[in-house]
Amino acid sequence: MSLFYSARHDRCHLNTSVEYVLDPFSSEEVYEGVIENISESGMCLIVSHQLQEGQEITIRTLMFLPSQTAAVCWIEPHDDLYRAGLKFI
Repeated sequence: MSLFYSARHDRCHLNTSVEYVLDPFSSEEVYEGVIENISESGMCLIVSHQLQEGQEITIRTLMFLPSQTAAVCWIEPHDDLYRAGLKFI
């Protein structure tokens, strides 16, 4: 598998928990994920439910990110979870 941002920026491998929301105007549905790796242009996020390609999410973390908003570029099953390739927007 070719990660969508691998050719543009080096990735930093992490194992950091973050929260994200599907609707930035609703704080009621907050989900948790784990950043597997991150670069200037995006990240790979391990999540418990399937996101949709093209879907935008808002990431909540105290960690500095190039953007708090990201779009799903790809999603694949990973054990009982999913790996999602996100592009910062």
